[in-house]
Amino acid sequence: MTAEELVRSGIDPRGDTCAHPWIFATEMLKQVSRTFALNIQVLPNARLRKPILLAYLFCRMADTVEDSPTLSPAEKKHLLSLFAEIFSADRQNWQERALAFVNELPTSWGKSQDAEEYLCAHCVWALALHFQFSARVQAPIAQCVREMCAGMADFALRQVRQEGQWLSIDSEDDLDRYCYFVAGVVGNMLCDLFFIQSSFITPARHARMKALAVSFGLALQLVNIIKDAAEDSSREVCFIPMDWQRAEGIEHPQALFSSETDLNPRKRIMQRMVRKAWRHLQDARDFTLLIPIFEPRIRLFCQWPMLM
Repeated sequence: MTAEELVRSGIDPRGDTCAHPWIFATEMLKQVSRTFALNIQVLPNARLRKPILLAYLFCRMADTVEDSPTLSPAEKKHLLSLFAEIFSADRQNWQERALAFVNELPTSWGKSQDAEEYLCAHCVWALALHFQFSARVQAPIAQCVREMCAGMADFALRQVRQEGQWLSIDSEDDLDRYCYFVAGVVGNMLCDLFFIQSSFITPARHARMKALAVSFGLALQLVNIIKDAAEDSSREVCFIPMDWQRAEGIEHPQALFSSETDLNPRKRIMQRMVRKAWRHLQDARDFTLLIPIFEPRIRLFCQWPMLM
């Protein structure tokens, strides 16, 4: 059964609620993720699996808006701002803010065959589950989504400045900033949720974990960038810092993976990226080792993505 069929089978006659929202959320996770949908199964369900599942879906919604090929940069910024507003401190009127976001989405997303667009259009069902959590559990998820949306909105404006050009990263600082907003904030959120939901993580241990949490997120994001660099190039996108490329005599990102470019400069640039990722992976290892041995499921949840 597709997500749409699943949802339609559970909608009440008014058409504004879903009878099985957790089934919907779980099914949507399977459709918008492969490895994470497997990895999250190891987490203890009531304490962590459910809030982290929803947090992943919310991050995926923000990413869907930011990555949409049909939305203009101005539309992306507007939608990301509306989505972030849903997670504001005022939790009483979240439905109104969610409706404002949904109403601004392209109407085609409501019946889209693209699972991510469909999820955005029906986000209210997942949001209703989020607002059932305690305020303490909601807080790190809300902080993550708001920061992510702000960073992605800034990245959308970059597309305006680079209209008709490749979307590229200027410097290592620029790369770190991008990675923070798409992955570092997730590391912070996970760290805080682990602390809130585990009686074995003391405030002192949480502080030590928090010092490594952003690096944990950056490690996984940098590995993805390295893995997808050639594919990104085919989309005229390059996350390898341009100042690194210029130092090797490469003046345009298109040349990095060109068959006409000498292989040695490319190898040196990518080796530099690998060394950067490896430093963060060492932090990710240390972050995972700080998780108490009495929480083996949380340790596995953090370890499996690094092994993958």
